[in-house]
Amino acid sequence: MLYSSKFRCGIMPLCLFCALSMGFLSLSRIGLMLWLNSNVPDGSVLYILLQGLRVDFASVCGLYGPAFLILIFCSIVRLKNNAVILIIKIYLALGFTFLVFNEAATPPFILEYGVRPNHLYVQYLIYPKEVLNTLWNGHKLAVFADIFIIALSLYAGFKLASLLFKNYVFASFKITLLSFIAVIIILPLGVRSTLGHRPLNPALISFCNDPLANSLPLNSSYSAVYALAHLNQGKLSASDIYSFDNKENILFEGMDFSVKKNTAHHSAQCPLNQIITSNSPQKYNVVIVLEESLGADFVKSLGGLPLTPNLEQLKNEGWWFTNLYAAGHRSIRGIEAVTASFPPSPLDSIVKLPRTESSYATLSRIYESYGYKTSFIYGGESHFDNMRNYFLENGMQEVIDQNNYKNPKFVASWGVSDEDLFLKAHEKFTQLKQNNENFFSVIFTSSFHDPFEIPEGKVKLPASIQTDEPRRLAAAMYADYALGEFFKWIEKSNYKDDTIFLVIADHESRVRGNGSFPLSEFSIPALILGPNIKAYQDERVVSQIDMAPTLLSLSGISGEFPLIGQNLNQERIKERALMQFNQIFGYLENGKFVTLEPQGKAAFFNVGKHNSLVETKEDKQLLKKAVALENLGPLIYSQGYMLDSCINP
Repeated sequence: MLYSSKFRCGIMPLCLFCALSMGFLSLSRIGLMLWLNSNVPDGSVLYILLQGLRVDFASVCGLYGPAFLILIFCSIVRLKNNAVILIIKIYLALGFTFLVFNEAATPPFILEYGVRPNHLYVQYLIYPKEVLNTLWNGHKLAVFADIFIIALSLYAGFKLASLLFKNYVFASFKITLLSFIAVIIILPLGVRSTLGHRPLNPALISFCNDPLANSLPLNSSYSAVYALAHLNQGKLSASDIYSFDNKENILFEGMDFSVKKNTAHHSAQCPLNQIITSNSPQKYNVVIVLEESLGADFVKSLGGLPLTPNLEQLKNEGWWFTNLYAAGHRSIRGIEAVTASFPPSPLDSIVKLPRTESSYATLSRIYESYGYKTSFIYGGESHFDNMRNYFLENGMQEVIDQNNYKNPKFVASWGVSDEDLFLKAHEKFTQLKQNNENFFSVIFTSSFHDPFEIPEGKVKLPASIQTDEPRRLAAAMYADYALGEFFKWIEKSNYKDDTIFLVIADHESRVRGNGSFPLSEFSIPALILGPNIKAYQDERVVSQIDMAPTLLSLSGISGEFPLIGQNLNQERIKERALMQFNQIFGYLENGKFVTLEPQGKAAFFNVGKHNSLVETKEDKQLLKKAVALENLGPLIYSQGYMLDSCINP
């Protein structure tokens, strides 16, 4: 007999189901290790497998714990009801399907983000329309595969549970009582997986500097549930950040970070204020074109593919940055950096965080205080990632999104095409100029977003480019094409001579963990165009957060503002950049790079060609500075150091 009758009583069927589930998770982990063998450090295979068993045991204890308690309760009261057993079978089948589905989703997620499913995986669940449209319009094969996997998993899970519970009988009262004692002890300990002060968490089993390798001991159901449980809306614990530095050092490094040559009067509530001065005799309009995902990988002159000829042409007419780094690998991180000069940190982006009081001293709030008309122009639904609330509550007088386009020429999963977007912006700016209004606007593109739907016949990939992702690369070319069309309209517009333009990517298209930190994937293009701006190639190392004070200076705005970035419109600056990749904070300065992980893990590197990293010895001064700057964002958020009350025109 394949399945002995002695296993058909008490909690044995559930124990066997847990063991088989853990076996599946281990096989999945082994498969990932074989696929990602180059990311598995030498000598770490046994560690990954053993820690994986630990995580898997914690997972099945948490997932199947209710089934154990229900079964033991029914055994104690001798309630052997077929309906109860059926409910347990269905519950087990659903639990098994949950495990299988998340493991099946792991390879494509790793290809896109470089780690197992994390907070990004669960954050997108609150936007079902966008996610479903993306999957259906660009990944139909994956949708049908997922449906098949779910159906097969439900069937297999239910059949397995039915086999294990076939001819099931209750154990004796004595065995049931002992089982109950064992379960109420083992389940909590199993979920917690440690007798230490803090329960099991991803940082506890991290063992190297490679984020992808550190995620291998996890299973994707655990990492997804952990991320969901820690969407904490702005609260950080000591386990979420390298170190909570002292307030004085954080403020000192924060002020020094901006090179405040003309130091502002630092009040207790506005200690990070800096003075921005402008030599311009007039006030210019300002337009920020935030290009979705259009990183250096698609710009030939920055070492990427030759997919952006219009941007390459435009760079010959303005201020072009060759060593600018994104603050993060998500749009909301780029938005806060460019529009508010807010530093990246383990804290969630302020685009999504609730305000503590008042509103932030964003560019839109500053320009509004100077009498500008302010607007955010987007082709999709602005509620995504809380963008609408962020902009409206922080100085944007008008938000234009997909609902405001009449008869657009092309509509994709993420909104109207970039051509429709730029046409709407062009019409808006033309009208404002006719009304003699100064304006500040942020245009956020969306055509270069998975599933990469673009109008037909607009672009054609060069024959020299061989790729297995033609849709992605064609979408990059289309984003550049639409940008080129916009600037053709600008050339003939009534607002050209009165407007400063910043064209900048929000982040790179794909930021994957390769080694300790994918520094090369944080390189993005940026270009400033406008009156009196000479063609110049700026090779200084700078950050997205430097754009806000620079634009203020160029546009004729002088005053005292709580901005962390530095005004690049001056000769002497500090060449540095800070960035956040998942839980890892990175700081770059003078060819040296340091990474900080939760629970006190730091690594030091020399930066080589193409942003390659070579590990080196500890640098205590660099570490002290990096720790303070990582803590800067949480301190600013909690203390309100960048609110509109600090604006002093």
